[in-house]
Parts: sequence; C-alpha cells; structure tokens
Amino acid sequence: MQIFQTDHHFHNNKFADEFPSSVLPRFNLAFLDLRFNFFAGAVPPSIFSLPVKVLFLNNNRFSQPLPSVVGRTTAPYLTLANNDFTGTIPSSIGETGGTLIQVLFLGNSLSSYLPAGIGRLQKATVFDARLNKITGSIPLSLGCLSKVEQLHFAGNLLYREVPTEVCRLANRARLLNLSLSENYITSLGNGCLDLLRRGILDVRKNCIQACAGQRSPEECALFFACRKYCPAFEYVPCYSGWESRADNHGSSLPSTKKNGR
Repeated sequence: MQIFQTDHHFHNNKFADEFPSSVLPRFNLAFLDLRFNFFAGAVPPSIFSLPVKVLFLNNNRFSQPLPSVVGRTTAPYLTLANNDFTGTIPSSIGETGGTLIQVLFLGNSLSSYLPAGIGRLQKATVFDARLNKITGSIPLSLGCLSKVEQLHFAGNLLYREVPTEVCRLANRARLLNLSLSENYITSLGNGCLDLLRRGILDVRKNCIQACAGQRSPEECALFFACRKYCPAFEYVPCYSGWESRADNHGSSLPSTKKNGR
C-alpha cells in the first residue's frame, strides 16, 4: 500500500481488512479517501481529529455506532455513506457548523431521532441521511440551514408534520430539494404544499391523507400502533428570518413536548 505525505487515496481497490490505522500518525494529511473498498470493523474515533479537508469512508463494510466525536472533524466534506454504521447521528455534529459543507450518512443503519444540533450547520449545502432507520419528527432547527440546497431523508421512519420553518427555506434561503418519500409523515406545514407543486418537496409513500401516492391506511395504522415515542424538538438556534445565530446556541438545550403524530 503506497503512502503519500499529504494525501491518502486508497479508493476503488479491493482492500479488505480492518481500518488502516497506519494513516493516523500522519497529521499533515489533507485528504483521506478510502471509498469503495472492503474495510470492515470499527473506525478509530481519532480519525475525526485529523486536520483533513476531505474524509471519505463510504462504500465499505464499517459496522459500529457512529463515534460521539464525529463533531471534532474539520473536514468540509464528510462522507460515511453505504456502510453499516448504527446508533444515532451524534449531537456533536452541530460543532462542525463553521466548517462542514457536505455530509453524507445515507445507506447505513442509523436509528433514533435527528439531533436538533443539525440546525447549527451554517455552511452546509448538502445533508443526506436517506435509507436509514431514523425516526421521530423533523427538527424545527433545520429551518436555520440558510445555505442548504439538498436535504435528503427519504427511506426512514420519520413521522409527524413537515415543519413550516423547513419549507420556508425554499423561499428565504437556497433549498432546491427536500426528499421525504417513504416515511410516515402525516401532515404538511404552511408553505409546504407550494414546494410540492414546484417539485422541490417529495412526500410520496407517507401517511398524508390529502396527498396522492401515499401508503395504505392499514400500513400507516400498523406503524403508529407499534412506533416508539421520540421527543419533538422545538429548539431553533437562530433568530427569525434565519439571518443570524442565537448568541448562546452552544449552551442551549432543546425543549421537548409530548404530542401525537
């Protein structure tokens, strides 16, 4: 295996082993690219402390709960897609708000709910968590993503309403695509219907009675009879209009309320 001083490009090979820990001592790395291999097992948490600009671990066989220190990464481009990562998206992801531009979690086995800290990703243009097992409601804090263009949550277990605050991103910010198909969402907030007409919002195969192409009533009833309770996050780390951050968002805690679907 060839080692470069500033870049590690091991992609599109057939390496099959545990994570190549030999890369960790090389703190002058700029790019770490392990895509499309057969690396398996756990990823050392210290990998997220490397001062890299690109961290591509996608399309391997890594299997573990996502380390809680994911938020330590300085990489503007973080791709963990198409592995077998489990557990929740760590709340520390919000700590990358000043650097993270694109993050791909799609195609894993992530579960639990979306952390409200996602709303602190001030520079993010792409957030993709399709094809997981994420449940609960869509956090209102996503309405703070003033630069986001692509939000992908299709193929999960999300329910409740698509928040008005998120749908407003199409007019007040840069949102071009909000994919929520194949979940269990039950209603649309104000302004969301306009996004549906414009082809920005995709809510096929949900449980929205007023929309076409939904799941059957029986399928929806079965899901809500068996679902586990998840909190509804009302924490919004920005002021109205999405122009600025709240002064103390780093220490604020999300509020929750117990409500229905």
